[in-house]
This record gives sequence, C-alpha cells and structure tokens, in this order.
Amino acid sequence: MLEFFQEHARDHFTAEQVYKLLNEDIRNMSVATVYRVLGQLVDADLLSGVAFGDGRMVYELNDGTRHDHLVCTVCGRIYEFFDAEIEARQQSIANSLDFTVTGRQLVLFGMCAGCRKSGAQANAVARK
Repeated sequence: MLEFFQEHARDHFTAEQVYKLLNEDIRNMSVATVYRVLGQLVDADLLSGVAFGDGRMVYELNDGTRHDHLVCTVCGRIYEFFDAEIEARQQSIANSLDFTVTGRQLVLFGMCAGCRKSGAQANAVARK
C-alpha cells in the first residue's frame, strides 16, 4: 500500500478508493485490511490523513513538506499549495497567544476553474 502512495505521490485517496484500486491487483484484500493498514501508515508518519469536514478522510503520502489544500465542491478535485506568508502569520498568532502548535490544517472550499467554465453548480453544502 505504501508503494501505491509513492507511485501517486501528489494524489489524495479515500480508503474506499484505495480498496477499489488495489483490489484490481490484490484480489483478496478486505476493506477492513485497507483501513487497518492506512491507520498504521498514518501512525508511522508515512501517510497523512486529512479530514475535509464533510465526513470524508483522504490519505496522501507524507513527504515531510507542509502544505494546504483547496477542494472543489463540485468535482472533488484537491489542489495543494504552500504560502510562506500564511505559515508565518499562523506561527505569529500562535506565538502571540503563547501557544505551541502541534498540528495544523488549512482547507479552502470553492469551485475550480474547470467547473466554473462548464457552468456546473456547487453540489455541496456551504462549509463553515
């Protein structure tokens, strides 16, 4: 499974997607096994699990770089980005509150250019 994520280093997958894609090659893998192994890989810091607040968890290779996400609420595509100013501002806020950051996640929801151009309508509820 780790090899699968290494081959798809910039992609994000739900457990169900991993199960479906790996079962094309490994016929006797159960969904429970996928969840168990994903949990072990997250615990070992080899994968990151990202909760997008809509009830789904996606997994990605943990390459040690910090980044944030944009999620299209129409097609579900996930974009990664990094911004040094955002990073610095978050750290500054934490420092001003004498707060030690042990984890962070910034996710922006909206509509990608492709969905806007196609006239697609947002099918997800507004996120808080």
